Amino acid sequence: MRTKALVIGAGTLMLACFGVSRAAAPSSPVVVQVPAAVAGKANNPTPPASATKKKAIGAGKLATNTANTPDDDDSFWAEQIDVDGDGTVDDTNLIWDDEDKVLYLYADGDFKCANGKMGSGGLLIALYGQGNTHGKPAGSGWYAVDLDEGECAAKAAGIYGCRFDAKQQATACGVATLDEKNDDLTIVTVSQ
Repeated sequence: MRTKALVIGAGTLMLACFGVSRAAAPSSPVVVQVPAAVAGKANNPTPPASATKKKAIGAGKLATNTANTPDDDDSFWAEQIDVDGDGTVDDTNLIWDDEDKVLYLYADGDFKCANGKMGSGGLLIALYGQGNTHGKPAGSGWYAVDLDEGECAAKAAGIYGCRFDAKQQATACGVATLDEKNDDLTIVTVSQ
């Protein structure tokens, strides 16, 4: 496994500059394949009538604030969704950031590790909707998990995640941090 330091923001990922093959698929310690039906929710989110208003979603290190101003709040609700494509329906919290046009999903439970074992904890997913303020393709986004040292073969405790394109194919994975100021995920160390 090669590891390169790289920060990914709103710009273009330039793996070729770091000697990483474009054909190589990024690796992640956790297997998350956001189903196309879930990614499609970001194009036309329909909060139920029972939705409440909140300013944040997630828990612990995976909590993120969606408020753009102190008075801003967003529609928050819960659904039963197979959020990570593992075939198991999860109790999932959703929040629609209507100003930035980003749908966030958070579930706490078991997930599949890349090494075939199981991990447990929170999973935060962000899906960019049509006309999002980030200029990202609709259906693309990122996911993050908070792993303990050794969990899913993680070398250190922390947040790990992947960015993915509109076809939900990983484009960059590795150790990550949540950038609340920009409602984004920064990959601190890219893993191959």
